Amino acid sequence: MTTWRVAVETQDPDPAGRSVPRAVIGHAYDIDAGKPAHPITRGTVRVHAEHDWAKTFLGWERCEQCTKKVGRKP
Repeated sequence: MTTWRVAVETQDPDPAGRSVPRAVIGHAYDIDAGKPAHPITRGTVRVHAEHDWAKTFLGWERCEQCTKKVGRKP
């Protein structure tokens, strides 16, 4: 079974220590395989391994492509 977590894109190449704006798109990220549900090509991806894709979403907008592929329920 795949463990989907939330990953967000940021334009900052080194986001450590900086807050992520709420205007970002959240993507589904397969924590076991180490890759997103689909290729992400813009910016840097920051994975939030503690945030389940289906349960906690922090108010960010969900990626439509990820939602179609993965869904929203565990």
